[in-house]
Amino acid sequence: MGRTVSTDLMAVRALREGARASFELLALASGRSERLLRKRAQIEGWETPDDAQPHADGDRSGVLTGLIFTELGCPAVDKGSNQPNVFPDAKSSENALPYFSNGGRSDLAQHRLLEAHYAYWEDDGAHNPISPIYHGPMVDPDMFSVWAWDARPFPAFPNRGDVWGDSENWSCGHWLNGRAGTLTAGDLINAILRDHGLDAGETVQADGAVTGYVIASPTTARAALEPITDLFGIGVHERTGRLTFQSLGAALRDAQTVDDLVIEANGAILERARDPDHTLPAEVHLDYRDEMRDHQSSTTLAVHLGAKGRRKQFLSFPGVLAAPEAEIQAKNWLLRHWAAREEARFSLPPTARHVCPGTILHLPGASGRARYLVTEIEDGVFRSVRARRVRAGPAPRARPDPMPPTEGNEQGESAAFALMLDLPWQPGAQSAEEQFRIAVHAEPWSRHVVLASPEASGFEMRNTIARRATMGFLREKLHPGVVGRVDKSKRITVELLSGALESVSPVRLFNGANAAAIFSHARSWEVVQFTSAEEIAPSVWRLAGLLRGQLGTEDAMFAGAPEGAGFVLLDQAVQPAGLYAAEIGLERNWRTGPAGEDFGSGRFFEMQASGGSRALLPLSPVHLRARMGLTGAVFLSWVRRGRIEADSWLGSEIPLGEASERYRVDVSGDDGSVVRSVVCEAAGWTYAADQRAIDFPTMPSEIHFTVRQMSERAGPGNPGTVSVPV
Repeated sequence: MGRTVSTDLMAVRALREGARASFELLALASGRSERLLRKRAQIEGWETPDDAQPHADGDRSGVLTGLIFTELGCPAVDKGSNQPNVFPDAKSSENALPYFSNGGRSDLAQHRLLEAHYAYWEDDGAHNPISPIYHGPMVDPDMFSVWAWDARPFPAFPNRGDVWGDSENWSCGHWLNGRAGTLTAGDLINAILRDHGLDAGETVQADGAVTGYVIASPTTARAALEPITDLFGIGVHERTGRLTFQSLGAALRDAQTVDDLVIEANGAILERARDPDHTLPAEVHLDYRDEMRDHQSSTTLAVHLGAKGRRKQFLSFPGVLAAPEAEIQAKNWLLRHWAAREEARFSLPPTARHVCPGTILHLPGASGRARYLVTEIEDGVFRSVRARRVRAGPAPRARPDPMPPTEGNEQGESAAFALMLDLPWQPGAQSAEEQFRIAVHAEPWSRHVVLASPEASGFEMRNTIARRATMGFLREKLHPGVVGRVDKSKRITVELLSGALESVSPVRLFNGANAAAIFSHARSWEVVQFTSAEEIAPSVWRLAGLLRGQLGTEDAMFAGAPEGAGFVLLDQAVQPAGLYAAEIGLERNWRTGPAGEDFGSGRFFEMQASGGSRALLPLSPVHLRARMGLTGAVFLSWVRRGRIEADSWLGSEIPLGEASERYRVDVSGDDGSVVRSVVCEAAGWTYAADQRAIDFPTMPSEIHFTVRQMSERAGPGNPGTVSVPV
């Protein structure tokens, strides 16, 4: 049997769908059409006689009591407020996406709907009259029943998908669990301004959702706000004495069209300049705290399809985000920066006072969605304007939450890679065992742990690594260089696994900046510093202005380093491995991998290494002199160096750094074999003529002297050498 549908109802539906597609508001009609449309419309005027339900005799003069919203809310999905009663759930009769929704998760959409309702109904007025019967407003926000709160505890629900079958619906559903405390970017901005004693800004159009935010140390309001405005693409302007924060998407709605441009003398009407592709990031790595993984560090990756280069950009957001929010913001950040590669320069007449920094313009001749954000204006005879292109397309779709794995399932993280560094004593160090350090790399990055054991079992945790190290490998062989001065003749070419390097001024260089370690042929680490860093190919850097053999690593410098040798930037990411003082010089089994993982999983990196000895080793003596006397005796002298707090120029003598001052002097001939070893307690020694006659029955062409400072804990230190012809 066929189905009969009222032509009146079909007409109303067609009218409604057409109006929705064209964003047109419909006026309510009378009669049957009124009842059909009123089902989903007008709440205002509910208490007026005209809108009361008719009695049996048709009288509509009755006055009703107030309204209670027994279900108020919308799904946490893109444009959820367009159709609050539907949500993604394949098992429900309401399974659908709201009108015009792209289906991506949006906590902000849910927050905005509730925020709008509470703001609208909390004030009395014609839209919410006071009842003469119960003397209260028609709609009391205190009586809202917000949909929906679940008795199952967050984050067990939705994380435990092995227990509850509807866990996957939480991401874009109506649930408030885990979302009720989420701040909008605007709320967070005003909270920071308030904490710094500043007036609240206009933040209604500052979009974004943040679960938490960390300000680790006292700072300025600007420094605290910059990570938020950068990640979420929020512009800041001062309007009528008040700070206005506005997301790019909101600003685009107020874009102005410029009809007239000024032609300056010998100038172009409109100049456009583009940055080359290789200077732009092909991918961006965003580090943040994941709300669904106990606020552990997490990383999301966004890739610009079609990028010709391999440049990577790393962002660190000091806050807690939902994984879909982090992913969509990383994508938007990358798209914004690619759009901003184009700069436009033009001039406006002096009457165009409505254009100011922060204004978005549509320029004459600009095709399609091309819009430009004014960044700089120079007022003169004309208004010279610089503007960067902004992206005007629809936002990318956010994916639903990936559910954290249940026990036994592995997270989608790469295996760790680590290098152990036995480094010399560094300025500010407290103990030798702290100089045995570890550099860890993984992609994407999450917090890693370091474990150690003297055997293949019984591992214990020694340290936690919060930051990924900037590390890589030499692309070319590194030859020996010079010490004590900046070497401008040699270059270091290194390919990084991730991260970037930077150039520094000579002042910063001489204060310890840009220090790195390179593994040498001598199987020890040379500490170098560099003034200049230039990216010559994607992830390949050329370093120049070198200080070689720093911190007493001349022995490693003179040995050189092969192609493929390890390179590690010595910054805060390179942390002590957790060696105990009693373990110095002893080999241990080391493992490092993602925190929270079973350390037997394939994502843990394992190696055997010993360390701590290099920091105890005395530095080589310098300024060695050997002088042959008239009697045939050889007079030796040298200057000792200190490894502990020896950089100050204030004292007359540097600290000894050892329990006592002792040196070992080795004497050898042409073949290099040692014929005499003596220990002295001063920075000089005399090799008598009778000793020389005993040691060398046949006189060599040269006599070689090797001097080492002695350590009670490490034995002889690094050598200094000098020769004297006979």
